[in-house]
Amino acid sequence: MDAGVASEQGYPPRAHAWYAVGLFYVAVVLSYVDRQIMSYLVGPIRAHFAINDFRFSLLHGFAFVIFYSTFALPIARLTDRYNRRVIVVAGITLWSLMTMACGLANSYTELFLARLGVGIGEAVLTPAAISIIADSFPPDRRALPVAFYTSGVHGGSAIANIVGGLVVGFIMAGGLAGASLLGSLAGWQAVFVLVGVPGLLFAPLLLTIAEPRRQGRLAQSNVSFRQLLSYLGAHRRAYLSTIFGGAFSAMSGSAASAWVPALFARKYGWPPSAIGPTFGAIMLCCGTVGPLIGGWICGRLARAGRVAAPTEVMIVCMCCAVLPAGALIAVHSPYWTLGCLAMMSLLGTPLGLAQVAIQAMTPNEMRAQLIALYLLIVVLFGSAIGSSAVAALTDYYFKNDADIGSSMAIVSGGAAVLSALSFLSGLSAHRGAMARTLVDAGPAVADNGIGQRAV
Repeated sequence: MDAGVASEQGYPPRAHAWYAVGLFYVAVVLSYVDRQIMSYLVGPIRAHFAINDFRFSLLHGFAFVIFYSTFALPIARLTDRYNRRVIVVAGITLWSLMTMACGLANSYTELFLARLGVGIGEAVLTPAAISIIADSFPPDRRALPVAFYTSGVHGGSAIANIVGGLVVGFIMAGGLAGASLLGSLAGWQAVFVLVGVPGLLFAPLLLTIAEPRRQGRLAQSNVSFRQLLSYLGAHRRAYLSTIFGGAFSAMSGSAASAWVPALFARKYGWPPSAIGPTFGAIMLCCGTVGPLIGGWICGRLARAGRVAAPTEVMIVCMCCAVLPAGALIAVHSPYWTLGCLAMMSLLGTPLGLAQVAIQAMTPNEMRAQLIALYLLIVVLFGSAIGSSAVAALTDYYFKNDADIGSSMAIVSGGAAVLSALSFLSGLSAHRGAMARTLVDAGPAVADNGIGQRAV
């Protein structure tokens, strides 16, 4: 299908659709740089505020999650009704400003509040981006662009590691001592200010993409929250298994990656300038290639008639991820540890494919809201529970900072098992839901579960 045909069918020209995907990829990279840079600041922030790993994890995950979860659904309801480009631009601007505010914090409470603001801004991006991407590509061609977009999670984490390791190493060594504007800040504060600037410069570029026509709309387009819950309840097994499968997958990945700088510093004596570029390069390669391969396989299976292709691919990936995650407890070489992390990153496709499955089962008016619900739970399990569970095991069970690798293995390996089981439990339901809804298949499609038909 060429660009002209796609446009005639109501979708944007293929080149413009991929241009939008590319901009959203950059946006998600920036969001994860802002979100993950704290992983390289464990030591200086703990020392500055005299806190332990668990209290640090509340800044890194819990503070972010509180407002992310509070604002995700209300913002998604706006996204399902109003101009999505403008909403995304506002979100990027807000989280960039709040990241810079983290660098101006002078107390634990101020830093906590600034992290809350980052959560509000980042709650905007993915529901709007997935909604626009779904309206820019035909159903059987969405898996690859969605997978490319979500690979920005790994790209962002990779850049956060590469740039974070080098910048943190440079600044903490006194590299800004003579700077007039930033020299008066503590090193970790200057890092936050610097990483917030690119988002402010990038945000206006999102206004250059077209707002695509919404595909698969209901005959009654104003869907109430009660109708949303009714639809979710009608297909609860398919949705809940996908949502929690993705959440446990995120928990597995976050439990490992969030503490990699601390692990290598404590166990192997690697400084940020060594582990940052090394781990970042691994994530950039494996974390980008893995989701793209998964998306490509999923697209081939979908065109071959496998309606539950995303779920099938996710089950295989999470079953394979159990071994390298659990092996973190047994390996005692930095290079074997990096190998385990590389395999986990390569198999990290569920984060994106779960969104492919959700938007494929969902009418247009509900997509952003259900994606927001999915992300709410993913962020809760990944950024908050996963990170804090590792910290709690280290502080209160092992009671030894050097045992953080064992904590990572227990949480990450256990979450991978739960993810695979969750996806498997909903496989048949997912097949049934896909067969019933077909929300983007054409003008005469099946009942969607709330008494309306997609048109």
